[in-house]
Amino acid sequence: MEKDISKNEILGAINEFSSRVDERLDKLEGKVDKIEATMVTKDYLDEKMADLRGDLVVLMRKEDTKVVKLIEILKRRKVITEIEEKEILSMEPFAKLFI
Repeated sequence: MEKDISKNEILGAINEFSSRVDERLDKLEGKVDKIEATMVTKDYLDEKMADLRGDLVVLMRKEDTKVVKLIEILKRRKVITEIEEKEILSMEPFAKLFI
């Protein structure tokens, strides 16, 4: 009879332990699901960075247009020479080539 009681106690303890482990795993699984749902993927991040880069290029092009117009006005008013105009316009990021 003592062997049966000790086996039942051991089985009860194992059962209780496994139930607690199951509960903790369920909670952990819920947390992992939440993390996966809110996680940023590499593809998403790459796409957003490409969009941002495109937006920045558009803004820089608009500013470049303003700079070119300013240089034309300065040249027309003889504030800068043609050499200086070409030197400025040949600078990056949108360099003009003079051939």
